[in-house]
Amino acid sequence: MLKLEKAKDSEIDISQDILDELMRSLEKLEASTDLEGSAVVSKTGLRIASSETADVVWDIYSASPATLISLGEKISQGLDQGELRDIVISGTKGYTIILVGSTDNNFMLFTNCKKGYKLGYYFHKIRKAFLEMEYVLKKIETKEIKY
Repeated sequence: MLKLEKAKDSEIDISQDILDELMRSLEKLEASTDLEGSAVVSKTGLRIASSETADVVWDIYSASPATLISLGEKISQGLDQGELRDIVISGTKGYTIILVGSTDNNFMLFTNCKKGYKLGYYFHKIRKAFLEMEYVLKKIETKEIKY
């Protein structure tokens, strides 16, 4: 069962149809894999959509990945390694995978897995799901907010 999350911040404007489509994509991804805790988060740290298994401290799912992405992009550019594609965090009990969209996409896909021997399979499934979601994510209007 997936939770419907709607960003209440004025930075992002999302229609119910787009949210429904994102929720179906997350549900399909988790149903076809052992992945859990999947969430779509803006690169600025706003949670857009998440699964029931992602019910944890939201700083971990939103602000922290946004910080990692920002740092990862600077490192990748600074070392002339091209555009950042993903970040993998390896812990003693599993892996966290953060998939970054293209530069014109303001969102990322955040997910977790416990089985390291399936990482190649997971990457394939996650990239395929995120590629399908990118079309929908590009429909979301983001506004520049000055702090």
